[in-house]
Amino acid sequence: MLVVLYHVGAGAGYALLPKDSSSAGAWWSSVNLALAPVRMPLFFLVSGMLAVRAVQRPWSRVLRPRILDLLWPYLLWSTLFALTAWTRYAPDDPVGYMKDQVAVTLTAMGPYWFIAVLPVFFVAARLGRGRPRLLLAVAAAVYVGAWPLRQLMLGAEMIPQLVAEGTFRVTVYALWFIAGYVLRDRLIALAERAHPLLGVLGAACFVLVVLVRDEMDAGAVLDRSLLAAATLTGLLAAIAVAPWLTRSAAIARCGRELGSRTLAIYLVHPLVINLAVVWYPDSPLGAALRGTAAADVLLVPVLATVAVALAVAVHGIVERWGPHWLFAAPQVREKSNTGPLGGG
Repeated sequence: MLVVLYHVGAGAGYALLPKDSSSAGAWWSSVNLALAPVRMPLFFLVSGMLAVRAVQRPWSRVLRPRILDLLWPYLLWSTLFALTAWTRYAPDDPVGYMKDQVAVTLTAMGPYWFIAVLPVFFVAARLGRGRPRLLLAVAAAVYVGAWPLRQLMLGAEMIPQLVAEGTFRVTVYALWFIAGYVLRDRLIALAERAHPLLGVLGAACFVLVVLVRDEMDAGAVLDRSLLAAATLTGLLAAIAVAPWLTRSAAIARCGRELGSRTLAIYLVHPLVINLAVVWYPDSPLGAALRGTAAADVLLVPVLATVAVALAVAVHGIVERWGPHWLFAAPQVREKSNTGPLGGG
């Protein structure tokens, strides 16, 4: 939900809530940007926790679910995004936009970039599974070195900027996936015994650090230290609050339902947002709501909810009737061995 809200509030906020009619677009954008230190680290932390058993399985059992079933949808839906998003981003140059999207897709810089890097992190976890502490230490060192490496690559004329930025994303987020993998049992134990007040305290510290970081003109080292502090306090808040929230049967059931459809939600919602951005501003509904309090307060969460609901509906249709290759790598059907020569 945080990812979807970000793409609606920060990615499409001004298109849906233009500056000349409302200040809500800036507010939604600011809130989503403020959550940046915790949003994707939380995603990768949970992904690493969910990979623990798969990392120990033989390649024959994980190649499809952990590699192919992520890379295939990534490439397919990046193509679908390019074929539809030009109406939003480059209505006068669709061909040029689609060509640019090829480079964006190959460097993991598009809207689905986090799906593309999951197989990379999974392979890294498998390679280091025999020395988990060393693996975590290496990931921490890579995290610290991510910023100087980025500057080095950006300063090299032979390295395209997209490659530098894509590499930065891999190096700066690998730590959280590896931490989820290595520290899974400890994180669960922390969650089980954490008091909800610890979550409140973590959230308060997160907000404070984010505000300080936003207001300070800090140097590189201090800024990165504050970023790490924001991430750690935000993750602590999430770990402490989640078990308390899921004491509610309704919230737990909703979590299970959405949790079993996360890939479909990630893949479908950007297309829904594109359609909304193209249609809504000049529509009768957009004209009626422009500048109203209802639009300021409700437009972003309502669109995020609609995008998730449509993604869940699409997933249900595909799951029941197909085509299944929309969300998983195509499978080669084995030839039937029945018939006159096959033994019946």
